[in-house]
Amino acid sequence: MIMLDPDGSTPAASFTTGSLLLPWGIAVDGSDTVWVADFSGQRVTRSCGVRTEACPPGHRTGQPISPASAGYGFDGPVRNTGVEVDPSGNVRLTNNWELVPLQTNPGGRQLALFGGPATPVRTPLIGLPRPL
Repeated sequence: MIMLDPDGSTPAASFTTGSLLLPWGIAVDGSDTVWVADFSGQRVTRSCGVRTEACPPGHRTGQPISPASAGYGFDGPVRNTGVEVDPSGNVRLTNNWELVPLQTNPGGRQLALFGGPATPVRTPLIGLPRPL
């Protein structure tokens, strides 16, 4: 993944995606950590953002916080196409694509919820994410 500054330039820091197979959706929580939905890997990952004081000691921008080899997953996720952080710190995955899609309707009907692992954000999300 590549990070862009507000002016469109690419800073020296880059994101090492750890276990991501096919990143699809991205969200930033109130501590500036980055959550990425993994369409193919059936999980979500968490990485350090630009504000490294919110990262675990020794981590730098772009390093995975979630387990690098597995991310966060359980038996619920299928194909994740989006991720969002809510005002309670829950991480919600748009879990809406069948593992074995039908030609006529590849969509699933689920929403996966990870209860409370993120720093809450103030809603509505207009502009940059803001802590509560």
